[in-house]
Amino acid sequence: MQLFTGWVKSYDQQTGLGSIALDSGGDDVLVDLCSSDGCLLSEGQKVQFWMIHRPAGIYACDIQLI
Repeated sequence: MQLFTGWVKSYDQQTGLGSIALDSGGDDVLVDLCSSDGCLLSEGQKVQFWMIHRPAGIYACDIQLI
């Protein structure tokens, strides 16, 4: 598995839903409460994470602030 980096493009604190823009470009990666792994995310934060494929799309997993 590959570790990816990016920045939080959007995140709603109430719903736990958002997206991460990849530093390498391409489609945004989705975020939800499970994938944020307890991190308090805010727009513009730099993060690293793994990607997992779910029926609803590609999600970030094990997100950590950097």
